[in-house]
Amino acid sequence: MFGRIRPLAWLALGFSVLPSILHADWRSSLTPDTAGPFPSIRPFQAEFRIGWTDIEAARANVKISTEGTEVLHLTASGGTSGLARVLWQLDASLDSTTSRNGFRTIYSLQKENYATRSIITQIVSRPDGIWRLRENTPAGENAARWKKIKISPLRDLFSGMLFIRSQNLRPGESVSTIIFPGDSPFLVEMKSLGIERITVAGTASEAIKLDIRIRRINLKMDARLEEHGKFRSGTVWLSNDPDRVPLRAEVEIFIGYVFAELDSITFDNP
Repeated sequence: MFGRIRPLAWLALGFSVLPSILHADWRSSLTPDTAGPFPSIRPFQAEFRIGWTDIEAARANVKISTEGTEVLHLTASGGTSGLARVLWQLDASLDSTTSRNGFRTIYSLQKENYATRSIITQIVSRPDGIWRLRENTPAGENAARWKKIKISPLRDLFSGMLFIRSQNLRPGESVSTIIFPGDSPFLVEMKSLGIERITVAGTASEAIKLDIRIRRINLKMDARLEEHGKFRSGTVWLSNDPDRVPLRAEVEIFIGYVFAELDSITFDNP
């Protein structure tokens, strides 16, 4: 009897420790939490066109500026247009501040206005970590309250983008980091596929091609990784020059193919 039970007991023990082993494995693959050697981004203003299956559906304006010598600030706004706006009304904005040293999130304010509801998300860095306040209109059953995101290192979208951009990004190299857009933290892995020549806004440019993988981090389940329910695969092209600005992004999601592409850009100090 005991001879038959012992293997089952070992099997149960194995399953009980497996989640913690997997948890440790993905954590150990994170890129060291220090900015890479690539120089910081130059301030600029740019416009992007966004669409679905090559049909333009939205526009976005982005401005990156400096505040003194230690802080970078992002202001972005946009919304759906044309037929897409008839089907899905959305106006959104993002104001985000990050430190130049290590690209640490300082503060982020994101607003999303839909046809019948709106969401305001604040992310702030405090001495004990990153906190978030998410307010819905109309309000839900639970009152909005500040919540600490219990995982680190953690960056918002702007800080995470700058952190990835700062790495070497040599062909074959990967960057793995945690990004928090405001709802759930995600493990974002980007692998450099090498240099590719692409044409954006009528201009041919050399670009660093990056493959994207995104997985949700379930903090209620011991930070277990889960496949993203909507995201399937993605590619980003950064200009292969001292600026490394995003030229184009393509994402396969549950409704098909979505893209964002640089339409125009002006640098503050050309």
